[in-house]
Amino acid sequence: MGRRIRVFPRLFLVSVLLLLPLRAASGASAGEGEGGLSLPQGGLLLLLLPEKAPVRALSFDGRRISLFPWKEEGRSGEPHRFMAALLGVDFSRSPGRLRLDLDRSDGKIEQHLLRVTPRSFQVSRLTVARSFVTPPASLLARLRRERRTIALALSPPDAPLRFHRPFMAPLEGKVTHDFGAYRFLNGHPMARHSGEDIDVPQGTPVRAANDGVVRLTGSFYYDGNMVILDHGGGLLTEYLHMSDIRVRPGERVRRGQVVGHVGHTGRVTGPVLHYGAVLHGAHVNPMLLPGLLSGAVTLGGGKH
Repeated sequence: MGRRIRVFPRLFLVSVLLLLPLRAASGASAGEGEGGLSLPQGGLLLLLLPEKAPVRALSFDGRRISLFPWKEEGRSGEPHRFMAALLGVDFSRSPGRLRLDLDRSDGKIEQHLLRVTPRSFQVSRLTVARSFVTPPASLLARLRRERRTIALALSPPDAPLRFHRPFMAPLEGKVTHDFGAYRFLNGHPMARHSGEDIDVPQGTPVRAANDGVVRLTGSFYYDGNMVILDHGGGLLTEYLHMSDIRVRPGERVRRGQVVGHVGHTGRVTGPVLHYGAVLHGAHVNPMLLPGLLSGAVTLGGGKH
């Protein structure tokens, strides 16, 4: 059975326990402590630092993450200025603790912890054309080219956050193929499902989840007609299996703009939109994006 989705900005995004600064250390190690963030597998968050925080750089799980200016309007109308970074955990990441290190201007490393918590994943069994499970040799060169093209598109250069409003769902419908599901096609185990499949009638408009720049468009063997949008900060959204494409690479798109229409191109069994999100190379749950801004965490201040 699928489930009906209706996404609102107040939807849960992250399970934030508390963000407590640990002692700053002169080296890369610091005491673990019990404070820290908690994210489920496939979770993500917007981390905010005071604009004048003495931080030169940030690294998460050993990867350098860029900080970008971020401005919000306070209750009295005055602007609040921060430095912002997006952090995410791939759905395949094992539960445990990850390090979040702040490289301070005094040369010390301020260490925080993020705990990855387990979540349940469905098992999906589908029957598709045999050529989509074992493609003929004549297609192998094409598949290699497409994999390289998509991998390059999902590795964008650093860019400031291009959005300032909450993310929206690209459409409303019944989710039939859950994020992170273990997949069996024609009885064969395949790569896990990296997004959400939403069943709606053929031709339903597909809308950009937020402001961004078109990173890639094209027709692909497995993914059909696909659009990838770059929202800045290392965050991209994917729209697959569409009947057509209404945007061009490099085009700036606005939240809610139509990027295509639902179709059944590529490896699908009927009209469907595969909606995905990738953050710094990690596949994260796109259904959590609407809560990204309301669930922002200010360092030292807990939930924003």
